[in-house]
Amino acid sequence: MKAAKNKTVNVAAEPAARRSPETATAAMTTAHGGVEATAPFSSVNLWRLKGISWVWLGTAAVCIALLAVGAPLNMSLYQMALPFALGMAILHSASLGLTAARPVAGVIVSLIPMAVMPLASDPVGAAPMPFSVVAMITQVLVICIAGLRVHWMVSAAGWLASVMVGVILNYLTMPNGQSLGAQNNVVIFAAVSGGLMVAAVVVQQWQHLRAELAAERSVSAEEQSRRRLAEERARIARELHDVVAHGMSVVVVQATTARYRHAGLSEELKQEFDDIAANSRRAMTEMRSMLGSLRNSEAGRELGPQPTLADLPQLFASARSTGVRIPEPALTDIENHDIGEIIALTSYRIVQEALSNVIRHAPGATVQVRFTVIGGLLEISVVNSSSGVGMVMAQLDKGAHVGQGLIGMRERAAIVGGSVVCAPTSDGGFSVTAKLPLSANNGKGNTKS
Repeated sequence: MKAAKNKTVNVAAEPAARRSPETATAAMTTAHGGVEATAPFSSVNLWRLKGISWVWLGTAAVCIALLAVGAPLNMSLYQMALPFALGMAILHSASLGLTAARPVAGVIVSLIPMAVMPLASDPVGAAPMPFSVVAMITQVLVICIAGLRVHWMVSAAGWLASVMVGVILNYLTMPNGQSLGAQNNVVIFAAVSGGLMVAAVVVQQWQHLRAELAAERSVSAEEQSRRRLAEERARIARELHDVVAHGMSVVVVQATTARYRHAGLSEELKQEFDDIAANSRRAMTEMRSMLGSLRNSEAGRELGPQPTLADLPQLFASARSTGVRIPEPALTDIENHDIGEIIALTSYRIVQEALSNVIRHAPGATVQVRFTVIGGLLEISVVNSSSGVGMVMAQLDKGAHVGQGLIGMRERAAIVGGSVVCAPTSDGGFSVTAKLPLSANNGKGNTKS
């Protein structure tokens, strides 16, 4: 039989605080089997997109406003030709929008009009030199946006380059001596832009610290959840060991020593006690494997070979030793098909639980077990006849936890994409019918015994 293989695809998501607008938009689609599918509508995603749209709309509005004021100012106060005045105003305001998208490129482009415009200007009266008011506001915004968007060294380099341009322009445009107004112009620009640059860098670092703190809290919560889960698994393992293991050990010892404690036992009774001891030891072995997986989830249950459909004859023989009559089922139908390892294990466990219910509730009944492959599905049917003793056993076996085995069978089948139907028969018996895919790849997942 072919072993079923399950593939898991891990998708790593970038923190929302560090996503660019392009990444935020791309994050709304997920890939399933190579085909992109649009994520379901979410008000959170809608408001995130609205926020991004408002930021870009505000940036565009500021650029247009600076362009509308800067171009006329270049012509009226600095006596620039219309094409040059308009071109420099467009380039400088466009560098602000470019900085929002590509900070490094935006900072570099913004230095061009800062250096060229004072060289080609002829200021009227006491017009600010070397930088106009609009140029200073635009450059301050460029430096601040760079400080918010990328590493602080980019905005610091842009600020230092802008100040150096102002100092050099003082010598180039005023060879006969620098005026006090020109010096104050550069000093004011350096102070205001430097202070706002520091504030922008502090805000960026604060945002990064918040994102890292949120990620650390998420990791801590996950670790704490894993720790609580491990503690709960260990507690369940202790309870199972203390309650079940003790009782099973007593059964094994009593059954093994019965022939020595009671003289004159017939050979049939000795064989009966030997079968009880063998079945109890087998149950003890499987329980130890389960306890090991509970205490160490990474180790799993691979402490011993897992049962398959080839082990069904041994299961039927064990059930017959309790008085249940089971005609040998025909397995030729499933031998001609490739049954996945996980499906084989699930089938074995379902049959095992169904026979256990017959042994507990209908001892001495006749059980018909059938395996059929129809339309790519493995159908398992376990039907038992009525039993007079079963009515008495049903009254003795009443309690709050009755029916857990039926729930377990349904859960096992659902995990691999199958189903189980349990119902009483018209003659007073009970039937269990399971339909499972031939391979776990056709189901919803995978299971461990």
